Amino acid sequence: MAKAANSREVCQGAKRIAMPNLIKPMLATLVDEPFSNPDWLYETKWDGVRAVCFISRGKARFISRNQIEMTAQYPELADIAQSIRGSSVILDGEIVALDENGVSRFQLLQRRLGRKNAGDIQRLAASTRIGFYVFDLLYLDGFDLMGCKLIDRKASLEAILQSSKNIRYSDHIIGEGEKLFQEVAKVPLEGMIAKRLESTYAQRRSPEWLKVKTIQQSEVVVGGYTKPRNSREYFGALVVGLYRDGKLHYVAHTGGGFNHQTLAQIYKLMQPLKTKDCSFIDKPKTNEPVQWVKPRLVAQVKFSEWTADARMRHPVFLGLREDKKAEHCVFEIKRDTEQVLSKAARKSKR
Repeated sequence: MAKAANSREVCQGAKRIAMPNLIKPMLATLVDEPFSNPDWLYETKWDGVRAVCFISRGKARFISRNQIEMTAQYPELADIAQSIRGSSVILDGEIVALDENGVSRFQLLQRRLGRKNAGDIQRLAASTRIGFYVFDLLYLDGFDLMGCKLIDRKASLEAILQSSKNIRYSDHIIGEGEKLFQEVAKVPLEGMIAKRLESTYAQRRSPEWLKVKTIQQSEVVVGGYTKPRNSREYFGALVVGLYRDGKLHYVAHTGGGFNHQTLAQIYKLMQPLKTKDCSFIDKPKTNEPVQWVKPRLVAQVKFSEWTADARMRHPVFLGLREDKKAEHCVFEIKRDTEQVLSKAARKSKR
């Protein structure tokens, strides 16, 4: 074991380096079924915005998965460095908005995304309960921990983190994935993350972290909007799609989940993107005339299921996302859980 600057031991595999200023978050692979395995730990899949937190000189900075600075949007999190026993630290976690029962809800977070005006942010801070759930420790006082085993990184994280109102240790259970999945499905929460105990931190999507969803959700690209009907203002539905092989394919048009405020906000954002050209590889049929827009905006939707022709059934708008680029919104195929586990087991024996 090496020792950090404050004489605490750090895990085997740690490397002494200067604190990096860029981290690409490790991403999970989607699988089709929950499972239980003593070589894996299981965590709640929080319904928020992924954030890497850099702590230095008593100050915290939050960077999104596509490297957007988010610190000013969440003044409630400005003092979380006081809850960390370390002078230079990099944390991986999820910024969430909590409802009255302490359950994370992406719709509540939507009002905070993309805000620039300090007055608006402070006003919203008074009415939204924001928290940062931390599930990984990547750097501690001169040591890069990404080469350490996950279970050791989690132990180090729990040792330096004192949970408070706005920062929480994201707990886990070992081996009992199906039990946790049943619990999160009852709430319901979005799903569960499974992580191999001995996995190192890879700055890419990896089969050593898996996700199982209880609710069908996806980020989609906005390619147009339809004319509103009757008394509805601004637009009727968003026409959305996903990329495959660099081509944008239509998957749904969603008109549910909006209120007057979100209709106005999204309509305003779409006006500079208006174009005569359809960005979808095949022009979709719509019930009302459609205005095409350049594929720049990303929306989060939930839906009941995929149809045989790769369409979303009963899509409902949840919010816009600024933490993901449009070109990264691709069809995500559920992989067979048993096949993924077998491959991971073979790899661990090498």
